[in-house]
Amino acid sequence: GGNYGFDPVFRGFKYDQLNVVMNGAQSATAACPNRMDPPTSQMAPNMMDRIEILKGPHALRYGTGLGATINFIPSKLRFSSTPETIGRVSTGYESNGNIFRAEGQIGFTGEKYDVSIFSSWSQGDDYKAGNGETVQADFSRGSFGTNVGVKLNANQQLRLSATYNRARDADFPALPMDLREDDTWLFNARHDIQFRGRALQSWNTTIFGSFVNHLMDNLLKPLDPRMLNAETLATTYNYGGRTEGDWNFAQGKLYAGADIRIEGAEGTRVREFLMGPMAGKIFEDNAWQDGRISKTGLFSEYHINGNSFDYIMSGRLEFNTANLNDPSQEFVQVNPDTQITQVNPNLSLGILKEFGNKIQTGLWLARAQRSGSLTERFINYFPVGQDPFEMLGNPQLSPEVNYQGDLTFKLRSSENSSLTLDIYAAYLQDYISSVIDPELDPRLPMSPGVRRYVNIDEAFKTGFEISWTQKLFAGLQQNLGIAYTYGQDLERDEPLPEIAPLDFRYALSGSYLNNKLKPELV
Repeated sequence: GGNYGFDPVFRGFKYDQLNVVMNGAQSATAACPNRMDPPTSQMAPNMMDRIEILKGPHALRYGTGLGATINFIPSKLRFSSTPETIGRVSTGYESNGNIFRAEGQIGFTGEKYDVSIFSSWSQGDDYKAGNGETVQADFSRGSFGTNVGVKLNANQQLRLSATYNRARDADFPALPMDLREDDTWLFNARHDIQFRGRALQSWNTTIFGSFVNHLMDNLLKPLDPRMLNAETLATTYNYGGRTEGDWNFAQGKLYAGADIRIEGAEGTRVREFLMGPMAGKIFEDNAWQDGRISKTGLFSEYHINGNSFDYIMSGRLEFNTANLNDPSQEFVQVNPDTQITQVNPNLSLGILKEFGNKIQTGLWLARAQRSGSLTERFINYFPVGQDPFEMLGNPQLSPEVNYQGDLTFKLRSSENSSLTLDIYAAYLQDYISSVIDPELDPRLPMSPGVRRYVNIDEAFKTGFEISWTQKLFAGLQQNLGIAYTYGQDLERDEPLPEIAPLDFRYALSGSYLNNKLKPELV
């Protein structure tokens, strides 16, 4: 549902194959298996400086992103020699759907402090599709929070943040349920210290916690006939810490550190049958089974500045432990062993070469390994994805492995024109997918069957991305982007599911009145 939040897909990688983090550390765990509330929906965009998309499995400092890492970077702390007050307010309106959006911030800065309070609100009604049909898309959601920065001394600073996200009555026309209530809290504390006159330049430490309380149901779905009412109350948690040092040497730069992230989910679906021989009966399904995953990692990244080439070497060793605290009998009958520990090594090497000031080329090679997610391991007869099949987790999934190469090319022909090209190929082992199991019976009468998560022995992906930017006359600029991904299941000799087609995008934009007026045609 684009009215609530977007769940990114990059090169056919999605969900936990992408590493979504805030400031390199914090994330959130979706309480809805169908991703009504993806991690990206919990980030406060009006408090972000930028969003970095780090392509491929190469950004191992921030975790294992099998396809990419998406890093939400908050605005820097601003200290001022004299007390100052800052603020902003913005609003917008969309006629199709009667959608209203607004956000604002007020802050106070001084020599030793930077305190800000922020909020955002959006709400909308049903909208009309291109064929004139009305699509259920009501929603209301808000975000409220504060950032507190303290300069402890000339070399140290502390940053504290708290964010509360609230959503009510959000319709999802493509899902079997709608969001009724969602309350999410995100807490973060980060300490930074700078060093002078030594190889160790800086050290930062972060602790964080994200807690989601989510209620979804089908009570307002226009079902005819209405065979049952269903609702699920689910809660998730995602907390941990990260610490990292930064060293400067004569010809290189080293980042090294450790992190830990613990996530879990629990929730029960209640089904009330309204028709047929089961009419009047109520059943409870243990959807998440109080699943828990702990990830502990050691990582490093070394940049070497050579005479002709630059090198970036990165590594991560992660220990992954998963278990169920409240397993259901029906799940254990299919999956008797529900606890497992896996070790995931990850390596990446990048070689960069510049030819003058106009051309830069790069070759990136990586081996990345990811263990299954909470959904892939522990979901218990619950629809996930683009079809109505119920999904059953598999605790004994092998980690999926990605051997990937990226070839990059950047050309700046002049100050007014630049071209980038990225060609990649990925050979995947034990790729996590799903297959229909005809021996398993679904829990919902309208479900066509049950899919089980399995490993595909071999799969392959390849594709490219092209981006061209050119400054034109009269303050205008044009941007062209083309992306394509090809994916193949080598075991069954068939295409991988849910691979997007060729993507072509063009934008013409302008900048006037000292960047205060920015019209854009997309």
